[in-house]
Amino acid sequence: ILDGDAEPSPQTLASLHEWLARGPAHRRELQDLALTWRHMNVLTELSVPLGRIDTPPSAARPRQAHHAWLRPWALLTTLLLGLMLYGATLYWPRARDFDSNGTYTTRVGEQRTLLLTDNSTVLLNTNSEISVSYSREFRDIRLVRGEAEFTVAKNPEQPFRVYAGNERVQAVGTAFTVYLRDEGIDVMVTEGEVKLATRSEETPTNASAEPLILVPAAAPNGYVETIGALKAGQSARMNAAEQISANLLSAVDAIEVVEEPDDMARRLAWRKGLLIFAGDPLEDVVREVSRYTTLSIEITDPQVGATRIGGQFPVGATDLMFDEFENSFGLRVTRLSPYRVLISAAAN
Repeated sequence: ILDGDAEPSPQTLASLHEWLARGPAHRRELQDLALTWRHMNVLTELSVPLGRIDTPPSAARPRQAHHAWLRPWALLTTLLLGLMLYGATLYWPRARDFDSNGTYTTRVGEQRTLLLTDNSTVLLNTNSEISVSYSREFRDIRLVRGEAEFTVAKNPEQPFRVYAGNERVQAVGTAFTVYLRDEGIDVMVTEGEVKLATRSEETPTNASAEPLILVPAAAPNGYVETIGALKAGQSARMNAAEQISANLLSAVDAIEVVEEPDDMARRLAWRKGLLIFAGDPLEDVVREVSRYTTLSIEITDPQVGATRIGGQFPVGATDLMFDEFENSFGLRVTRLSPYRVLISAAAN
């Protein structure tokens, strides 16, 4: 009936009244368009109380022709459908808002920077994987494995939430890193503030708890309970689920203030393609270096593993590091095969 002369059906009129009742913006939109087209007699027929409107005299004169009297109904129908379509384009998100949804990975030794549709960025470290799932309400990312730095574009109406294991890190506009380890999740905030939360299987008594709403890869039920917050310069480790009771699957092990800028720079050196150690045990050094290579690195005994190592090494430069072990730290590096290396104490 877009161009017909028939009067709109009761269902059409009911839809119009329902649409107008949603808010003053809809009423103003109809009023402005009706003024433009000078068909305010249509609103009179509908008894739509839009308030006093100063109408030019020519528009106030009744029309004599039968078809001229009926035409406003067709215009009103067109107007109604057009406004509904316009409202739908505002209500439903544009397709390009979801263009970055999907899974992203890096190989061993690879680092990758992603620009998401909201202008947030993700720096993926070696051997890492994330799943991006943006919606109208939330910007959700699941860290499946590895480590990533998130620099979040500010949008208070659409919280940015990172899930790792059973934990959640939520921010609005900030920068932070999340590292998913076997023993737990490490979070470090470099800018702004984030909230830490954990998943609980049973209904918690904490008033801050909320129903669990996760990206598709996550568990389908449960609750999320806020357990702390971190500010810039702070870090925390959230314990792995199997180390916690069944009711509260995880908790913050410790919130640590990173007081020394050099300490934070050392922890985040991977973003610049560097590994920096400051008296770390060889065992920890080998564990960290092994993330960036497929080479199997073995230590002969615990005493050797306790050797303190300091230095700066480019990511992936294992031969350079092995040379430094032998020249500066009294260690012996034996290449058993192209894929296997043994570290022992140097012979006296």
